[in-house]
Amino acid sequence: MKFEEFTKLTKRINNQNFNKSYKNINNVLLFLSYFGHLASIFLAYFMLSKILNGAIDNPIASGITSIVILTTVELLKRDIFNKFSILYLKVKSITKDVAPLFILSILIIGISFYSSISGANEYSSKSDKIENDSKNIINKYSDSITNIYNIKLNKLDLKLNKYEIERDSKKQEETILTRKLQEGELTKSEKDRVKQIRIDIEKIENVLINITKTEINNTILERDSKIKVNSTDINKDTSEKKNDNESNSIAFIIFSTLIELVILAGVYFKDYYDFRSYKEMRSEIENDPNYQKWILYNQMLKIIYTEDTKINQKLTSNKGIIESCKLHDIIVLPKNVIEFIKSLTITGIVKVSGSSRYFCKQRDLSIEELKKYFKIE
Repeated sequence: MKFEEFTKLTKRINNQNFNKSYKNINNVLLFLSYFGHLASIFLAYFMLSKILNGAIDNPIASGITSIVILTTVELLKRDIFNKFSILYLKVKSITKDVAPLFILSILIIGISFYSSISGANEYSSKSDKIENDSKNIINKYSDSITNIYNIKLNKLDLKLNKYEIERDSKKQEETILTRKLQEGELTKSEKDRVKQIRIDIEKIENVLINITKTEINNTILERDSKIKVNSTDINKDTSEKKNDNESNSIAFIIFSTLIELVILAGVYFKDYYDFRSYKEMRSEIENDPNYQKWILYNQMLKIIYTEDTKINQKLTSNKGIIESCKLHDIIVLPKNVIEFIKSLTITGIVKVSGSSRYFCKQRDLSIEELKKYFKIE
């Protein structure tokens, strides 16, 4: 390692400043917390708008009302938790002053958290829709197949009806001829006709009608089989979609939980960052004589260099400066005034001409010059 690198590392490690070191982290968490508020409002909207839609018969009005209510809750949550965080950081304990804010914070965070989770579940849960879509698809396919096969079945029914009519007709003819045969009135040709009719009836019943009935049964079975196969496939697909949707619901619940944690982390870290930076700066000011001197001189400069004072206006005497400071409850010694005037002269804020002293820079610029002189950031 080169000495220059060592020097940089030494400076980086030994001159750690919390305010500077964690500034980016604070900004990122602050941004994420505000983004979390928007995401929380977005998710909770699906829960609240559903409730309000039942009470307000106007989607636009219920939507606007939902957004206003949820935005108010989020702002209130941030403000209350912010006050709790600051007070807790000051006292480092849940005292009687901190407890009410703590309870109120938990209550409103719980309401917001429940709303976000319910909204996330409402947004992501599509089980009912998937189930209804599945039933509609099955019903449509079933109706379509049924219509197709009804045409086939109608033709077969007509064919069967035709055979049954033909059979019944032959049976009537057979009955008449059989009666004549019993009475001994049939001719030879009629007797042959009776035999033929019986053969025809048997053929119609055992062949044509049975075959047609078999065709009807097979057609019904084929129709029902196709409907069943389709229903099975659709139900399987529906089951997979519902499982995926359930996973999505869990993911959204986890996401909404993370959102709430990000909001709280962002708010708390911002308060911790400000509080820690304040303590660090205060300690630095109290322990650094340079800071103490600048604070005193800055106060003195603002007292003697008023808003009405103009450039080249004569500066009051040392005694006058002491008296002016005393009127503002600032006690300074003569030696403090001498060093103060010397600092103003070095920075060019005041120029000396003989025994007189004059302001030669504008007030705001003079305040900045004094600040630079003492290297105050």
